[in-house]
Amino acid sequence: MSAPTVIDTKMHGLDGITGTFLVTGDGTALVETGPKSVVHNVVGALEEAGIDRLDWIVVTHIHLDHAGAAGTLAQRFPEATIAVHPVGAPHLVDPAKLWSSASRIYGDDMERLWGGIDPIAPERIKTIDDGDIIDLGGRSLAAVETPGHASHHHAYLDSETGIMFTGDAMGVSPQGINAFRPATPPPEFDLDATLSSIQKIRRIEPTALWLTHYGPTDVGVDEACAQATDVLNQWAGWVEKARSSGNDLDQVTASVQRAAAQELEGALPEDDAARMEMTTSYRMNVSGYLRYFDKREKAQQAS
Repeated sequence: MSAPTVIDTKMHGLDGITGTFLVTGDGTALVETGPKSVVHNVVGALEEAGIDRLDWIVVTHIHLDHAGAAGTLAQRFPEATIAVHPVGAPHLVDPAKLWSSASRIYGDDMERLWGGIDPIAPERIKTIDDGDIIDLGGRSLAAVETPGHASHHHAYLDSETGIMFTGDAMGVSPQGINAFRPATPPPEFDLDATLSSIQKIRRIEPTALWLTHYGPTDVGVDEACAQATDVLNQWAGWVEKARSSGNDLDQVTASVQRAAAQELEGALPEDDAARMEMTTSYRMNVSGYLRYFDKREKAQQAS
C-alpha cells in the first residue's frame, strides 16, 4: 500500500502552512479538509491523483482550518462518511454557532479567510471515540483522544505506516521552518491537557508525526514531543510574567512577541515569520493562555 500523501491547501494563499492527508487502502480517506475558502485546491489535487471517490472524510477537530470544507467536500463526494468527535458533530450539522464563535476572533475577515461553512446531513456523520477504528480495507486509522488545543480533538494513527496525524495537538511548524509554535486559541485551550496529550502521543511510539500545520516533522518523534512541550511551557512562562503586570491582551501579546524575538522565531526570515503568524498568531495564542490562567485561578479560588 502507498504511503499517505500530503495535499497542500494553500490556505490564505500561502504554501506549506495547512495540509490534508490522503490515505488509501481498499477504501480511501481524506484526513482534514482545510477551510472552504481553498477547497478548490484540495479538489484539484484529488482529481490530479485520480481520486473520484472518498469513503471517509476525517477531521481531527472542527476548527475552520481543519473542518471548514467538510460540508463542501461531502457534497462533492456523496459516498463519504464524515468522522468527527461526538462534541464536534452537532457543529458540523448546524455550523451557525461555530461560525459565530470564530467571528469573535476574526471579525470582518471571516469570509475572506474561511469562505463560509456548509452544513452536513446528520446521517452522513459518524461520531468517533477514543480508540475507535476507521476501517479502510487492509488498512485502518485509530482515533487517539488528544484534548488540550480543543476538548474535542483526536489524532489518528495509520496502521500501515505507523504515522500519526496529530492535528493541532503538537502545535504548528510550517513547512521549511525548524521551530514549533503552540496553537492555543480561546476558549478551550488547556495547558495541562495539551501537555498530557503530547505525552500520550509519545507513549504510543508512532513512527513519525505529521502535523496539519505542516506535514512530517523535521525531527524524530521523541525530539518533536520534547520541543513541543518545551515551547508550550516557555510561552506559559512568558505570559505569566507579563500578566503579573496586568491582564491587558495587547500589552501581554507585545511582551510575549519581544520574548519570542530573542529565541529562534526572532531569527526567522520575514516570509517565514509571516507564514508562522498566519498559521497561529501571537494575539490568538496569548488570548488562549490568558483565558486558561483566568479559569485556573477561578477554580483554585472556588476550591
